[in-house]
Amino acid sequence: MILASGALLGALFFTGCASSVERAPGSAVGGYKLSTEKKAAEVKISLSAEAQNKVKDNLKFDQEELRKHLERALSAYSLLDAGQKESLPTVEILVTSVRVRSNFSAVAFGFMAGGDNISGDILIKDAAGATLDRFHVSATYALGGLAGGQDGARMGWLYEEFAKQAMQEMTGLKPGPTATATH
Repeated sequence: MILASGALLGALFFTGCASSVERAPGSAVGGYKLSTEKKAAEVKISLSAEAQNKVKDNLKFDQEELRKHLERALSAYSLLDAGQKESLPTVEILVTSVRVRSNFSAVAFGFMAGGDNISGDILIKDAAGATLDRFHVSATYALGGLAGGQDGARMGWLYEEFAKQAMQEMTGLKPGPTATATH
């Protein structure tokens, strides 16, 4: 009985948190890769019209916090050089969808209240503004209860997971203590 309960909880955990990266059909698989030789100058963020409407109902979403998470990830791997804005590519986050449950819904109803979600397109643009790479990232957090339902825990996980997935796709590195190339 205890073993079955543990397996159920484990299954709920893995279905409660998810993330993905998708490329449009026909787009280059792997696209442009950032590296210590091919750095980015900055990270910018904007909201699609649909996301702007959704943010009105999701005030816990902080677009600057999402931008800072990706910027910190790039800096941690020495992939950001703000002094070269005229010649290096820019990483742009175009948030396309946001959903954040109320704290009460997350704690009381957990995954049954649906999941929190941040989805958006990552564009790497050269200094002239031409798109070098584009892909879609989605991060969903559906856990709840007293620990998993707190706003800070949910939003922190979403921002970090979104940045982690974007970094992996932009660099070809698997996230972890010692990043390793996937290609």
